[in-house]
Amino acid sequence: MEGSDSGWAATLHRMWTSVGRISARDDLAGLILPPLQALPGVIAVWGLRHHPVDDTVLEYRWTGIPLEGDHRDLAHRWAAGASPEPRTIAADGFGFGFDRIGATAVVQARFDLSGEAAGTIMVAVGDDADIGWVSVCLGQVIEVTREAIRLLGVRRAERAQQTRDALLAEASLQMDAVLDTKQTMQRVPRMAVPAIAEGCLVYVCEDGKPVLRSSVHVDMRRLNGLLRDPEVRDHLAHLVNHAVQGADIPAADTGLLATRTVNLQVLKARGEVVGTLVFLFDRDDSSVPPVSFLRDLASRAALAIDNSTRYERRRRDVVTMQQHLLPTRLPDVDGLSVAASYLVGDRILEVGGDFYDLVLCDDGSVAAIIGDVCGRGVDAAALTGMARHTIAALLQEGASPARAMSRLNTRLRLDGSWRFVTGGVARLQRHDGGLAVEWTSAGHPAPVLLRRDGPVERVAGGGTALGILADPRIARSETFLAPGDTLFIFTDGLTESRDSAGTMFEEVALGQTLERLRGLPVDVLAHELSRAAASYSGSGADDIAVLAIHAEEKHP
Repeated sequence: MEGSDSGWAATLHRMWTSVGRISARDDLAGLILPPLQALPGVIAVWGLRHHPVDDTVLEYRWTGIPLEGDHRDLAHRWAAGASPEPRTIAADGFGFGFDRIGATAVVQARFDLSGEAAGTIMVAVGDDADIGWVSVCLGQVIEVTREAIRLLGVRRAERAQQTRDALLAEASLQMDAVLDTKQTMQRVPRMAVPAIAEGCLVYVCEDGKPVLRSSVHVDMRRLNGLLRDPEVRDHLAHLVNHAVQGADIPAADTGLLATRTVNLQVLKARGEVVGTLVFLFDRDDSSVPPVSFLRDLASRAALAIDNSTRYERRRRDVVTMQQHLLPTRLPDVDGLSVAASYLVGDRILEVGGDFYDLVLCDDGSVAAIIGDVCGRGVDAAALTGMARHTIAALLQEGASPARAMSRLNTRLRLDGSWRFVTGGVARLQRHDGGLAVEWTSAGHPAPVLLRRDGPVERVAGGGTALGILADPRIARSETFLAPGDTLFIFTDGLTESRDSAGTMFEEVALGQTLERLRGLPVDVLAHELSRAAASYSGSGADDIAVLAIHAEEKHP
């Protein structure tokens, strides 16, 4: 047997060194069966792969005599009672069947690994075989096979974990990419279906009660049909209520829900329950992600939902506070159509310093006020209110725009605030069938005129911001507003919006936008101009205030 020993040792070495290169279990038969077939006296080598649960045969592999037809019945009989240790069944011990393939004995062994399909290898031999040697070789092949399958499982688990990690990372990016609650609700289930589950429903707690806010399924027609069924809705609500209350979740009625498996994960962020994710699985249990993964996904979804909810709540508060810093309504002026627009920066969660107003002066003139306080937050808000009311009150009492700005500058310097204010006043006085416009500016963007039948014009501006110098430079210029013309005064959030190339809105897009909007009602003009500037930058990082004044045409 020395030759056999040395030859088999080399073969066994090749098998062990090849174990790490096996990429699929289907490749394993080609590695382990032929060496057994090559042993002296071996007639056939048959392999069976068993289901890990009910032990039914999933696959047949063979060398030598094909394992087909009636031979499979023999294989099932011979595999009975197999164990990890090779066992020999002799012809007289088995009772029948050996003569069908000309064998005198069968050496069998089985391997089992947790979570993997089991396997049985049977070596049919003739009279000239050394059964003891065949048993030794089969035992060694079983060890090789077990290790190969273990490594395949490890690599498969590693790939699955990498896939799940990538899914979690992508899910986090997608869910965190928006701060709009509705969009977040829609993105959460879309990240889960179909990569993770066949269906996903998002329930969010509102006023202490879970409410279905979003749902996605690979077969939306089927899911929509289910959700129209009151019994299904009640059953889901029953499950979700138990989940959010921290109680034991009852078993889901998978028949009613027309799915194979249901998993509920509570959405919890910052110590508070914000809702529940309901996963619906039609796939085999082995393909259902681990509960730890679903829990991790739910944790990230909960944080994204909570962030977007808090953001929108805070944003509503900021908008409300901002509105209190602005006029509730603008006064009606005979012969003028006036409209204002204020857009809060999309990503800003502090009150801004932009303001505007319209004042009817004692001398019959009309003063349109625009201004911008440096910075944001509570301090800027307080200064915004003071600046607007100071200028408006002084103008109403008869002070000139330059005098009103000088008084505001003195007040700012007395208060010792580091914040500065830019401002502008357009004073309109009836003259020659139109309106004479005197623009007074303290470092504020110059107005724009949209002529009724002419091009867009920029009024001269200039001056220095208030609150910095003891004697700031106040710039003045004049223009004329004919019937049908529209004057726009605005804050720098409009003019300094930049596109991806760094080009500011005022350079080209401002004129193009006004030409496109020409002829529209003044309120539409103000709002659409603001929106155009905000969308131009894409980020909407700064507030935009616009005050549009249209000189009405007289019709006979």
